[in-house]
Amino acid sequence: MVRTADAETRRMQVADALLRVVARDGLAGAKLVNVADEAGVSVGLVQSYFRSKTDLLRFAVEALLDRTERRVDDVRSVRPLREALRQLAELLLPLDDDRRDEAAVWLAFLPVTLTDPEMAAMHRAAIDRQLAGVDRAFAASRTLGELTRKVDPALEAMALTAFLDGLSNYMVTMPHVFDAESARRMLRTYLDRIFEGDE
Repeated sequence: MVRTADAETRRMQVADALLRVVARDGLAGAKLVNVADEAGVSVGLVQSYFRSKTDLLRFAVEALLDRTERRVDDVRSVRPLREALRQLAELLLPLDDDRRDEAAVWLAFLPVTLTDPEMAAMHRAAIDRQLAGVDRAFAASRTLGELTRKVDPALEAMALTAFLDGLSNYMVTMPHVFDAESARRMLRTYLDRIFEGDE
């Protein structure tokens, strides 16, 4: 049992090293030797846990998605739901250095989903979970009277997801324009339009 826990800890150490390398150097820099150096372990140890670079990439993306899910879990009970949606959206935006690195990694991995069926399936599952969660929040808001009946929860979930993805991408690639404070203001304005649009 201890040996299994140690192995999992070491795998996470290597995955975290990969995420740092990709955030800094892109996928091109994610060679096993670079990841091993970043993790402070031997290439042989990395290869003993991951059969290939692709296996390592998949594991790292799963770790990234798990980290995001844990953050989201912390806001599920927040009320009113408008505030929960704001907090959820802020958690998905790269508003600090750690999340900026994670967003840079996600951006680097997206092209891989076009050619790797497993990565594509992971991407679809992650977006499907996000859409379902936001859809439920909008639907509950409408039921509680926080939202007008005119709002289509499923459509708003897709629109908010697209808005957050686009904003995240610009925050990573153009941080001098799309900084954290601007992103917060844009998000508030976006949600105000949904919740107060017909008042």
